[in-house]
Amino acid sequence: MKKIILILAALAITLSVNAQTKFGIKAGLNVSQFGGGTVNGEEASENFDASGMLIGFHAGGYVNFSFGSVIGLQPEVVFSLQGGKESAEEGGETSKTSLGFVNVPILLDIKPVPNLSILVGPQVGINVTKSMSIGDYSVSGSELATYLEESAMKINTIDIAAVLGVQYTIIGHLTLGARYNFGFTPAIGLIKEAKDAGLSITGGGNRVIQVSVGWSF
Repeated sequence: MKKIILILAALAITLSVNAQTKFGIKAGLNVSQFGGGTVNGEEASENFDASGMLIGFHAGGYVNFSFGSVIGLQPEVVFSLQGGKESAEEGGETSKTSLGFVNVPILLDIKPVPNLSILVGPQVGINVTKSMSIGDYSVSGSELATYLEESAMKINTIDIAAVLGVQYTIIGHLTLGARYNFGFTPAIGLIKEAKDAGLSITGGGNRVIQVSVGWSF
């Protein structure tokens, strides 16, 4: 995390020399799920469906560098609470997995008209919190890690994603934003012993819709 912050700081100093710079804060709603995928083994593969939607939130800040009226760059640091849930079978209980990430997107800012930005680019996320609940039972942190290890699974610490969104300035410094984060890294991965046994996971990444309100300075 410290390395990412230092890289962003160095990038900000370099860019600010030749760009118009403004800062912003934002917060809003998440609607998230885990995508469908496949568990691959040496002898057979098994598909799994996308999870149900989970409601969460996000909050953070950004720096926007404008290189004229059409193009810019917007790095951000955002805490995002996201995850997914599995609906209960008849007579069973619904399970919810909630993951907190510090996401660092580096977004190209394309401005087709005044006050409107189309934001697109890569994002790196670092998992900082994790919890799971099944009915009245809940487990988090290291206890959750131990619980998942019994099924040869773990929460992946790093999440690589692509971001596509829009941001619009409506009144002065007030902004509204919406975006979709498509994660390429499986949210729930396999421990080393399972990988050594020939298992792998494809798909199952974080899928997050975000709607936010912000303020630019």
